[in-house]
Amino acid sequence: MLRTRSARLDTLVFLMGAALFGVLFGTLIYCYVSEDTLKTLSVIRDDFLAARLGDDFGRALIKSFGASFVFLLAVFLLGLCALGQPFTVLVLLYRAVGIGAAAASVFCAYGREGIRVFSFLLLPEGAAGLMILSLAARESLAMSGIVFKTLISDTSERCMADISKLYCVKMLILLACAGAAALLQSLLTIAYSVLFG
Repeated sequence: MLRTRSARLDTLVFLMGAALFGVLFGTLIYCYVSEDTLKTLSVIRDDFLAARLGDDFGRALIKSFGASFVFLLAVFLLGLCALGQPFTVLVLLYRAVGIGAAAASVFCAYGREGIRVFSFLLLPEGAAGLMILSLAARESLAMSGIVFKTLISDTSERCMADISKLYCVKMLILLACAGAAALLQSLLTIAYSVLFG
């Protein structure tokens, strides 16, 4: 039991390290792209910020939750595949690289003012989203390993059904956490619009 708990903690530390690496890599990618690409990215960034600040509460909530939902769904489905483990880590890295590039673009565009924009509009959703996605990826990796073992051993169907139910419950709890993070992000977006808009 202690060994399993230690292995789960090690997996989570690895996934959070991978997410941090993805954020740093995304930041470096943004810093070393060509001028033409930077112009394109600045248009995307400005449209993103204008759209986020122009949305009402409901639309901001749906957009924020929608992004988390897509990544959590991908990780959930990969957990049901026997060979889904490397792709689960890639989904986490992809999300982290996007957050790193978005953060770098905000700081490049706004300078010191970017700290405020980042703190209100990107940090809460990015940090909470990566933590939730890391936890979901840990569950996905474990489930994918169980599915693989089931294919090569004689695990009972009843045992597999119970494990699958538990996996679904854990993912639904993480989805609820993503909803709470989206709600917080929407409230902070409205607060930013009121205070600085």
